[in-house]
Amino acid sequence: MNIAELIVASLEKAGVIAAFGVPGEENTHLMQALEASRIEVILTRHEQAAAFMASVHARITGKPAMCFATLGPGATNLITGVADAQLDHAPMFVVTGQGARERIGKTVSHQLIDLERLFKPVTKFSRTLMHKDEVSGLVAEALRRAQDPHPGAVHLSLPEDLAGEQTDARPKSAPEPLPATAAPKAIGDALEILKSAQHPMIVAGNGVIRARAGHDVQLFAEATGIPLATTFMAKGILPADHPLHLHCVGQPFEDHIDKAFRTRDLIIAVGFDPVEVPPQSITAGGAIPVLHVGENPAALEHDWFIRGDVAGDVAKTMRSLTAGLDGRTWEEDDRIVAVRKEITEQRTRHHGSDDNALHPADVLRKIEASLTHDTFVVSGVGTHKMEVARYLAARKPNQIIIPNGLAGMGLALPGAIAAAHLGRHGRVMAICGDGEFLMNVQEMETADRLGLSLTVVMFEDKGYGLIKAKQQADTGGHTPLSFGNPEWDSLATSFGWQHIRTETLETLETALEDQRTGLTLITLPIDYGDALKKDSSPV
Repeated sequence: MNIAELIVASLEKAGVIAAFGVPGEENTHLMQALEASRIEVILTRHEQAAAFMASVHARITGKPAMCFATLGPGATNLITGVADAQLDHAPMFVVTGQGARERIGKTVSHQLIDLERLFKPVTKFSRTLMHKDEVSGLVAEALRRAQDPHPGAVHLSLPEDLAGEQTDARPKSAPEPLPATAAPKAIGDALEILKSAQHPMIVAGNGVIRARAGHDVQLFAEATGIPLATTFMAKGILPADHPLHLHCVGQPFEDHIDKAFRTRDLIIAVGFDPVEVPPQSITAGGAIPVLHVGENPAALEHDWFIRGDVAGDVAKTMRSLTAGLDGRTWEEDDRIVAVRKEITEQRTRHHGSDDNALHPADVLRKIEASLTHDTFVVSGVGTHKMEVARYLAARKPNQIIIPNGLAGMGLALPGAIAAAHLGRHGRVMAICGDGEFLMNVQEMETADRLGLSLTVVMFEDKGYGLIKAKQQADTGGHTPLSFGNPEWDSLATSFGWQHIRTETLETLETALEDQRTGLTLITLPIDYGDALKKDSSPV
């Protein structure tokens, strides 16, 4: 076999089932090896979209997905999607083509840049393959790092002359790393911290979703009566109407949940990652001590006081803590009940007016009503993301993906394509703004070519609303941030999609109910208005 075939065989052995990308001249051997393998190749229209697809595929499966590109501009186009996977801790295996080895190191050579150095800041591991004898070991090491308890992206740069070189090497095993069991002393210390707390609160992050520990966290909360909030990426651990559920933390303004934090004397941070929410936001500026539970120890450079730290398998740890408390419960707190009442009222009341028939909160309430247990939702990034986090509740963990580490625009449509292509969900939906949608609009053709069914709900405000709101809040004005849009019906039809324009909640409800198969773009005019302001409605 040649080196490209060795790499592909190694990925097959590790359970990789899909590769997303755009080929080039320098990765011909890799493409031929993929074509001859069991790994399915999904040809995309842009490398950034390929990386976003691989990122979402990995979040759903928990296994590494591959993305690939050629050298130079192909590789640079991958960067945003790779960084997204790295900061959101999605296992990703990136292979870029590279010029022949004799060109590497020259001061100037056509399309040649140092890809190892380029990808190093946005991956856990980045290497340029130079010798055939090192390939098997480096692929295994990259796979190990991509899947460790804090997963992320890894990158190998494959020179075109090495790719076709013959080798007698065989794939090395890369055992999937298993999280260690937490130390008994750490569990014991945590139990003492818990027992001494009068008003604890759980904040669950994406680490709970990655560890598939949502059920164990729910059982802990219900066994103890401790209220729970989640970050954007950990939605669905508790049902929307659960009496312990305080929904999401992380809005750019003081929200109802912030009142709850100020009444607590201990934050139980489970699977919490500071890449999503600054720790001072959940600890009243560092004043409230934290019991940290995660696959890895807490990051100490942040402004939070870690009173206890339990590093190890999150699900096992939560079961141990539940058992160790031996029936200890915390009484319902009137202050938490009041906050919960405010959140429920905010989520359920009608927000629209004669001047704003399609308020984001009302739209998302209709979308939530249309969700079934097997629906899958991908949110994009922009003003609508903050509204999705606040108003759209998941029915189960990992049902709604909100990119919130790098938080790069452009993921929604490619991510929905990856989810629909996996075929594990009854219905796949993307929710995005018009600014985000047009960043990877070319992938509408990919969805059509693959014969997929998915729905895109696009909030149209013809501008960069989140930036406008931020500038307005900071300076009292804003720079030019408006733009025009295409004629959506013609655009959708040209890509083989159906387009539905909705301007009332009733027509939106009908569209969501009727369009459950095929490719549908639903556009609706949105006025975000006070979307990024604190809700001050009476209870």
